[in-house]
Amino acid sequence: MLQRPDTIIKEYRIPDAPDAWVTILHDDLLHPVLGGNKLRKLDALLPTLQPSGITDVVTCGGLQSAHTAAIAAACAERGLRSHLLVRGERPAVPTGYHLLARMYGEVTYVPRSEYADRDAMLQRHAASIEAGLPAEAKVCIIEEGAASPLACLGLIRLVAHLARHWAASNRAVTIVTDCGTGTTAIGLAIGIAFLDLPWKVQGVMLADSAEYYLQQQKKLAKAFSSDFLTDSSAALRAKLERLPLHWVERLHPRKFGSILPGEIAICRQIARELGLLLDPIYSLAAWEVALQSAAEHSTGEDGSQHRVCILHCGGLHGLYGLAQRYPADF
Repeated sequence: MLQRPDTIIKEYRIPDAPDAWVTILHDDLLHPVLGGNKLRKLDALLPTLQPSGITDVVTCGGLQSAHTAAIAAACAERGLRSHLLVRGERPAVPTGYHLLARMYGEVTYVPRSEYADRDAMLQRHAASIEAGLPAEAKVCIIEEGAASPLACLGLIRLVAHLARHWAASNRAVTIVTDCGTGTTAIGLAIGIAFLDLPWKVQGVMLADSAEYYLQQQKKLAKAFSSDFLTDSSAALRAKLERLPLHWVERLHPRKFGSILPGEIAICRQIARELGLLLDPIYSLAAWEVALQSAAEHSTGEDGSQHRVCILHCGGLHGLYGLAQRYPADF
């Protein structure tokens, strides 16, 4: 389990709106490498591996995948070997999350054509890795983004912690989070539903369409129900079908992994004015949606009836990769 389950909570006044505030859940500070949502998703997942005899973990991601770096670091801390399938070619100079992945784990670069079918790729490489290991070794696969029912348990735990922290408050809460696979948003919504909180989640869609994220929600909710609910849990099953989760577009849509002119400068301005470090691929999108939501709800620090939060999961190491691609902007 997490050595430090709590999150640091800070209030930020919205620029040009003196009566409006955004609450930041600083999960970016939980671990120097793993990042907040990655650590939450591994909270219950990793402790199940070693008792099952797992010695080696296989997963995949893009060149600057925070997921692969987190898996590699977390496995190394537990004495497990990680095998990381990375899309594309080796860069001339590894940096950012990819540098960390190479330090903690064993990286294999996979052609984009093969990577397109992730399930087949993972199964094929896992079988090949297991064939080359001692007979007592045992390999498991963790999907990209750790999208599994076990991953939801750490996020439910976070919701329970926040509910205790704000137990004396009657304010409704909106939690905004940027989404790759959508697992973080779904796990948060499950926790809110099961605890009967007057809260909701806004999942900012970054990597795919609304149809994809709705399919992910349905798939993960069904798997969670199968793994953790009994036949007598009809009320809880019904809650999984009505999660307080709204999928929203980022304010400035673009192809995933791309940035728009001026966004790095915006992140720099926010860092200098608020001491808040955002990245233009992920957390800036959540920040912009949260500002809009906070303005609509007139969120106040003095007890107004709605709190808008961002689950800030990190992204620092991703900035190093961006500096390689856009050196003039840094």
